[in-house]
Formats: sequence, C-alpha cells, structure tokens
Amino acid sequence: MKIILKFFYLCFLIFNIIGCTTQNEKILVEGASSEVSTSIEEEAEVGQEDNQNISIEDNLSETAKKTKVLNEKLVEVGDRVFFDYDQSSFRKEGIETLKRQARFLIANQNITVTIEGHCDARGTREYNLALGERRAYSVKSFLTSLGVEESRISIISFGKEKLQSLENNEKAWAQSRTAITIINP
Repeated sequence: MKIILKFFYLCFLIFNIIGCTTQNEKILVEGASSEVSTSIEEEAEVGQEDNQNISIEDNLSETAKKTKVLNEKLVEVGDRVFFDYDQSSFRKEGIETLKRQARFLIANQNITVTIEGHCDARGTREYNLALGERRAYSVKSFLTSLGVEESRISIISFGKEKLQSLENNEKAWAQSRTAITIINP
C-alpha cells in the first residue's frame, strides 16, 4: 500500500513539474478576442512595452449588446417588487416601480418579458409554487392595466426554488418574497 501511495505521489510531482515548465500556453479569455499569456518571459515583455499592445474586443453580437443595455436600463427603473408574507399583492412601494417598468416597456415595444414569482424558504414546495405564480400574475395584471400588451408578458413561478437570499431570518425572507421582471432573449 505504501508503495502505491509513493508511486502516486511521484506521478503527482512529475505532473506538476512538467506543468510548471510548459507555461508558454496562451489562454483564450471568454467573451474577448485577445489572448492572455501565462509565460513569465512574455509578461516581462508586456511590462517593458507599457501594455501598448493590449486590446480587448467585445465579441457580443449587436442583438446581445442591445439586450444587455436594455437589461441594465430595466434594472435602473427597477426590475423587482416585493411582497409581504403569504401575500400575492405587492407592497405599495412597488407601484412606482411598476409604473416605471410600464413606461420602459411601452417605450421599447419590441421586447417581451417574463415575470418570475419567488417566495421565501418557508412553506411547502407546492404551496410556494402556487403563491409565486399568483405574485407574478399580479404584476402582469398591473402592467397590462397600465397599457403594456398582455401578449408581451409571460409568467413563471420558482416558488422557493431560487431564493434571493440564503440566510434564514426575516430580512432574508423579505428579499426572497419578490417578483422579478426579466427581458426575454
């Protein structure tokens, strides 16, 4: 048994030594077209050139860029409303948020959204899925009452499956009792 452990240890050391000596690989950075070198010699060269040759090009398509910008704007106007415990009517603070969302959606007629209904960790899975659906539907109903076409809004309930906070206290539960508006791709 000791011989086998020594053999594996020796293989591990050899593997690491080989890995350390062949660091002249280039690593592709996801979402960018430039490569980052891991070679010590190349890093020194880059330092001497004062990073003049570094350029990162965004590979996102025009549609993806527009969606990203629209998502950022939606977050700015407010992408979520909150609910009290065991309630499917959103809090009064949510009215202004939903009015801003409605103005945003009316100004951007080409996008569709999904309203995600969420609950806190208490209660059964089935009950929370139904409550999350009622919460999402109450937001959808309010947005349509403000002039957003119903066909542009879909709903989904996550119940307690996608908690917004993993802590187990009232503040965390309050963060999870929400409906979040997401722009569809």
